[in-house]
Amino acid sequence: MNERNIVIVNGNLCDASEYDALINSQEAYAYEVIRVIEGKPLFLEDHLERLKNTLAGIGMQCDFTAESLRADFGRLCTANGVSSDNVKIIIWEDTVCMMFTGATYPSEEMYRDGVGVGVLAAVRENPQVKISNFWLREFANRMIAENGFFEVMLANRKDCITEGSRSNMFFIKDGVVVTSPAEGVLLGITRKRIISVCEENRVPIEYREIPRKELGDFDAAFISGTSPNVLPIRFVKDGNRMLEYDVNDRTLRRVMKLFDSEIAGYLEEND
Repeated sequence: MNERNIVIVNGNLCDASEYDALINSQEAYAYEVIRVIEGKPLFLEDHLERLKNTLAGIGMQCDFTAESLRADFGRLCTANGVSSDNVKIIIWEDTVCMMFTGATYPSEEMYRDGVGVGVLAAVRENPQVKISNFWLREFANRMIAENGFFEVMLANRKDCITEGSRSNMFFIKDGVVVTSPAEGVLLGITRKRIISVCEENRVPIEYREIPRKELGDFDAAFISGTSPNVLPIRFVKDGNRMLEYDVNDRTLRRVMKLFDSEIAGYLEEND
């Protein structure tokens, strides 16, 4: 059984155990996570653009190109005998580490029946820059594990829902897709592509603040992210409130199909 124990550090293949301190560091570092499907990095150009923005935001230069990343992903796949997984790129001081994460993806049942989500009062101080936040991640993970949630959505100081702890959040009301304004959330690549396919296919989108007290007003909701793609939310548990959503909402299912087609089209174009 492959243990995904080979990483690339500053261009060299290395044993992952030599870099445990970096991989498990509680210090903040810049990072990017890219899904690889049958050896092909998904939406690579979008991820590279966001990585450049992240590094520029902390005063660093990005030396990656799409070609160099594809080559490194190929080396990583070959070295580990893995063709499909998420690859995490960590950039900390003068070290660049690339590794498989051993990602798990939602089951067919989750896509069919939806998942449970909680609400956590927390703020990502600089959401436009993809920097690790150890304590937010630990707190969110504990809440997820203790309650059996798939994810938790974050409520800011104005008590408005912004995003998930590792995802973006969308809601649907009367066929209109609603999501938080760009300036208040991490600009997820899946989020970007969902917005694009909605615009191209005339699915109405509204960008506005989402007060926590209005969560019960929506017909449906879904999570977006590198691993979940478009994942229906079955319920949100917010303190003593249990809010249920329609996982078979027509607009929700249409967005799911449109995004699946977007993935298939990208992989075919980059075959």
